[in-house]
Amino acid sequence: MANSTTNLDTISESQSGKATAANAVFDAASPATLYGRRASTCSGLTWGYYGGHVRAAGVDTLIANGTHTLAASTTTYMEADPATGTVSWNTSGFTAGRIPLYTIVAGASTVSSYTDHRSPVLQAGYANAGQAAVSGTPGGTDAAIIADLITLTNALRSALVSAGIIKGSA
Repeated sequence: MANSTTNLDTISESQSGKATAANAVFDAASPATLYGRRASTCSGLTWGYYGGHVRAAGVDTLIANGTHTLAASTTTYMEADPATGTVSWNTSGFTAGRIPLYTIVAGASTVSSYTDHRSPVLQAGYANAGQAAVSGTPGGTDAAIIADLITLTNALRSALVSAGIIKGSA
């Protein structure tokens, strides 16, 4: 829930068609599950995740549901490529320019813990540096503040492009 009240359709104990109502809410919320842990396909050292649609490099891309077999007694880093949306895995740490998804700690035969690093930005699609550019003509009594804000915003945009978080030219 967003607050103490919700704008979602809720289910009451006495209503009929509870599964239909629940599935309708799940369907509406499904974009938020992109890359999320899919418990029904997680077992032992197998990690399952949900796919979905994402805008990767400006193209609507379908990511299929998937699974990955984890190495025993190892920490695995799950990440996504912002250019393609594809998932990759490694045991050395998150890769610069990739989108962190999960840190998964495996014991000898099962997952012992995991940390979700997904961000709401994923559901909005990967950013495009051209869309993030700021321009303007300072004027009025706050001209210096506006000019500084434009300079700082463009510096942040350049840093995000350099780090591979958004695509485009710095």
